[in-house]
Amino acid sequence: MFCSVILLLFQTGAPTIHNLEIATYQGGSIEIHGSGFGTSSSAGILVLQSGAFTKLIPSSSAAIRLWKDHRIVLDLPADVPSGTLRVLSAVGLSPAAKVEVYAYDWFDIPPTSGTNASPLSIAVDAAQRVWVNQEFHLAFQRLDLSSGVVTGLSIPQPPPPGPFASTIFADSRTQMSILGEDVMVDPLGRIWFTQGGANLYSGIHPNHSRVVCVLPDAPGGLQFRVYNAPNDWNEVIGLTWDPTRNWVWFAEGSLAAGSRIVGFDPDLIPWDNHFDFSTSLSHLVGTPGLASDPVYHYYTVPNTGAHAAHLLVKPNGNIWFTQFWGSAIGRLNPTTGVFNTYPVPAHVSRATPAYVVGAGPWQIVAAPNGDIVFNEFFDATITRFDITRADDPLTWQLDANGLNPGMIDREVPRHDRRHEQMHSIAYDPAGNLWYTLHTANTPGLEAAVGYLNPAWSQMTRFSPMDSTPGSGAWSAAGIAVDSSSGNIFLAEFWRKRIGRLQYVPPLP
Repeated sequence: MFCSVILLLFQTGAPTIHNLEIATYQGGSIEIHGSGFGTSSSAGILVLQSGAFTKLIPSSSAAIRLWKDHRIVLDLPADVPSGTLRVLSAVGLSPAAKVEVYAYDWFDIPPTSGTNASPLSIAVDAAQRVWVNQEFHLAFQRLDLSSGVVTGLSIPQPPPPGPFASTIFADSRTQMSILGEDVMVDPLGRIWFTQGGANLYSGIHPNHSRVVCVLPDAPGGLQFRVYNAPNDWNEVIGLTWDPTRNWVWFAEGSLAAGSRIVGFDPDLIPWDNHFDFSTSLSHLVGTPGLASDPVYHYYTVPNTGAHAAHLLVKPNGNIWFTQFWGSAIGRLNPTTGVFNTYPVPAHVSRATPAYVVGAGPWQIVAAPNGDIVFNEFFDATITRFDITRADDPLTWQLDANGLNPGMIDREVPRHDRRHEQMHSIAYDPAGNLWYTLHTANTPGLEAAVGYLNPAWSQMTRFSPMDSTPGSGAWSAAGIAVDSSSGNIFLAEFWRKRIGRLQYVPPLP
């Protein structure tokens, strides 16, 4: 009988839902945008379905926060799994919108796990362990999902006063690094992360960086190997694995010394956990080249103000990277040493730094079809570059309308352009591109998480996570997807914990 009613009411003039893909966590709310919904007094009904389960929620229900002709806000019942939603009004029934529901829980980082243990970047290995690179890098975190325990791991430190420099507590040398925004798992199961020199440091001290390797299953227990980056003022940020050469590449974002893209063979470069930085490492500085030499291969980015941030290696061996201050992405052919630059349009953000930096291209990933995808930090935007146009000179500059003809972008729905920044992106096994929003630790700001669907036609935004228990603003930095389970892990910066989202499938 119910199906017959649906068929009769599904007619011309029926309500229309614009956001046909909606996602939230259990206990969260959802927003439905469209037209023809009627008003709260017009006896409308939301029809939730999951398998054989159907739930009817009238517009008068206490679960309905808002019901207007173009917008409905619903507190989703806690027992509802993923499924579909339709709006039934006096003039008909809307087409179905997909509703994706995720169970949400978290794992606190103990205060003893490191000073100011605010998680920045996050990765999951094949053994279901979650690894976290934290702000200031005074410790490294490991979550064992089998026990739910987060352990702080002390990073080897060089002799005092430390290789880094800071102006936070006067102009001094320190063991506390400011940059270093990456962590990854390589094909051998080793964990890599960066300890970068202070951002925009302009003091009088040396200011070095380190790339750290963790062997989680080494004989005798976990081991660290520290690769000390040559040169002063190098400010290492992101790193990536190169499967074509079995190398590690990292980006130096220094505005003082100029940006560089650097590659090295970790089996040839010497590592030293307690290196004295008063001793020069200049003998390890190599000119560009792909020979198997025990040196770091340096490539200087043509734009000295680029502030190279994150990078990836394509199957053909080319390196793609973001230029955070340069309002562009770049490509390096390591064989020829040739760089190409692809500018991004002017910022739309109203945050003060955007007027200096621009849109702020930050993290970068490869789309399933090979395109280059990156997020614009200040614009809370995900941008896609058509890889087939990489050698098209038209994409090396903006057109008369201030656009790059090789790029398309999607801005987060209901984005606060002044206070929200997009920190990280990651693909899940289904091809959804997940993102995190970061904000200041200020009451009233409502950062969120969401994803862009594989067709790039719908971008979801979860309801604000600040209604969940916890001290401080809910704000996420790094994001990682477990490829085996599909679970999403979040570095909850201000609440100093690791969040987890688990998909709740529809009923049979």
